[in-house]
Amino acid sequence: MALAVGVEIGGTKLQAGAGPVDGRLLSLARAAVDPSRGARGIREKLPALIDEAIAGSGRPRGEFCGVGVGFGGPVDSNRGVTLISHQIEGWNDFPLAGWLHEQTGFSVRVQNDASIAGLAEALEGAGKGFRRVFYITIGSGIGGGWVVDGRLDEGGGLGAAEIGHTWVPDPDDGDPEKLENLCSGWSIGRRAREALDDGEPSLLERLSGGDMNRIDARMVYQAAERDDLLARAIIDETCNLLGVAIGNIITLLHPERVVVGGGVSLMGPLFWDSLRASVSRYAFHLFEGRYEIVPAALGEDVVVVGAAILGARENET
Repeated sequence: MALAVGVEIGGTKLQAGAGPVDGRLLSLARAAVDPSRGARGIREKLPALIDEAIAGSGRPRGEFCGVGVGFGGPVDSNRGVTLISHQIEGWNDFPLAGWLHEQTGFSVRVQNDASIAGLAEALEGAGKGFRRVFYITIGSGIGGGWVVDGRLDEGGGLGAAEIGHTWVPDPDDGDPEKLENLCSGWSIGRRAREALDDGEPSLLERLSGGDMNRIDARMVYQAAERDDLLARAIIDETCNLLGVAIGNIITLLHPERVVVGGGVSLMGPLFWDSLRASVSRYAFHLFEGRYEIVPAALGEDVVVVGAAILGARENET
């Protein structure tokens, strides 16, 4: 595969890497994001950051064929336009691919960051060697990517595999609610804080030092490992809801591997055992034993790796 530069643009993260070579980056350059400066502040840093990644690779600029961008929000991949960012102002309907081409001279492709992460995991990570790979990232939000025969399904150009925006029953009242609003890392912490506000006893009060704002998904899992009833209930509820969503995906698409990334995926056996059992309950029973649920393999650089793959493919015939 040719060399390219992969760029990740998030609400707090801005980085560019040169590669990939066997799933590895030759170099990685990072820059701070100042949300108060909006999208303009990020754009001012992008050309120099790309140059820094190329220089750090030790390869001549002429060996690079393109730039791929993983953007933290919805995009129109056909036009290379960012549609909106829920974290940084100034990205609405911005022609990022065209603008970045003018700045760098490279051909540019733009895609949603979760989709790009799915491409990376399918080709170079936990899904490598499998034809049908569904990727889910569970962090501050929930996103997805669907890769078949090494190709990312982009839907009609506005993305696909938006599993975080599918609906599951709210464990409190049974009403439909978006998966992201119940099972993201942020939502796990929120549900724990709300339960404590309602007077439920929990080890979380001591772990947080009385500061409820410190309670996050990681702390909830720590309490669950110590057999805290509230924390265990929240982890089990989370896995049950994720099982509904993933079970439906398996029933509809039958991926060989479902790769789960993001901060929540770093939880231990209590999470993984409960999640796999829940998926088994809800997926089409004839598919049992014909799919796997596995943790992601590429770590924090996954979006940059995927973006570099996307950029390298820009000039493929």
